[in-house]
Amino acid sequence: MFGVLGAMEEEVKALRMSLARPITKTVLGIQVTSGQLDGTELLLARSGVGKVNAALATAALVQLGATKVVFTGMAGGIGDGVKLGDVVVATDLVQHDIDVTAMGRKPGELLDEPLSWPTDPALSADLALAAAAHAATVHRGRIASGDQFIASPSVAKRIAAQFGAIAVEMEGAACAQVAAKLQVEVGILRWISDTADEKASTDFPAFCNHIAELDLAILRTLVAH
Repeated sequence: MFGVLGAMEEEVKALRMSLARPITKTVLGIQVTSGQLDGTELLLARSGVGKVNAALATAALVQLGATKVVFTGMAGGIGDGVKLGDVVVATDLVQHDIDVTAMGRKPGELLDEPLSWPTDPALSADLALAAAAHAATVHRGRIASGDQFIASPSVAKRIAAQFGAIAVEMEGAACAQVAAKLQVEVGILRWISDTADEKASTDFPAFCNHIAELDLAILRTLVAH
């Protein structure tokens, strides 16, 4: 069963309103709505912003039976050629704000954990195809996550160079880490709402409502696959 996550209400509202026979319950402190999208059963939750919220929401979906988790929403574009309105489907994700280098680990690498967490290849390919079917320019590559809203060109450039990331956001790596531990498939799709520079704080709110219907269309294509 599909489980779908978004960090903010604007990222999940259109999908929730499209679910037939919705039922909402609270699991692990997360409100999860179950229902049908075009006849397919799925679970939907707004995680809240940040890695801890994303991890908890991912666990809640899995506890209710999700075997495939898709995290969707906005991100800052930091890779060459990644532009406003494009889509990035993650190949893997890293936590750019982790620093245990004093103990011999690489930047972003936790103790006894991999440097990055891969997404499921088949699910990610389906996400990319669904996005491309709705006229989106799709990029595949690494996404960097951290509990920071990046609005500095110099910081964005450093993250891109240090981690080889093409987008930056605040939840995806935590979702992928939990999915790996709980042995469920995960796919991360991010719309580029800004380019992680000085305009990020103004571009981001204006972009939220624009992508809601496109996101819904992509998810309809995905569940029908």
